[in-house]
This record gives sequence, C-alpha cells and structure tokens, in this order.
Amino acid sequence: MTEQKISVREIVKMMLLRRNVSLSALAKGLNETYGYNITQSNLSRKLINETVKWCEFQDIAALLGYRIRLDENKHWNGLKPE
Repeated sequence: MTEQKISVREIVKMMLLRRNVSLSALAKGLNETYGYNITQSNLSRKLINETVKWCEFQDIAALLGYRIRLDENKHWNGLKPE
C-alpha cells in the first residue's frame, strides 16, 4: 500500500476551514503580522502552483495556531553508501 501525499494547498485549506478563516484574512494577517506584501490572489496562486516557501508555510501555520513537527521514523533503514 502506498502512502497518499497531501499537498501544501490541502493542508492550508484544512487549517483555514478548522479555524473558520478566509484566504483573504490569512493574506491580511501575513501582511500585518510578518510584514508580507501579499494579496489574496497571489497567495491563492502560490498554493495552486505549489510555490509556497518553507518559511511562508511556517508563518501560515503559526498564524493559524499550528506548529510543524518532524518526528524520527524508527523503522528507517537508512541510505546505502555510494
């Protein structure tokens, strides 16, 4: 069974839905809180095109009250040396 990958767009949409926040309000919050100069349409385009930078995703998550966490995979077999 293969894992289904979820896009950044889907994650952001889920966070917005759970917080009952619009994309316009998110863009405004990014501008006011983190000094971005982004419109709702530019943010939408970045999400559609999957061109959201890691630092932007971190700011979006923080603004919506989420944290991003990486957990070590205990079943990782490692990479083979070349």
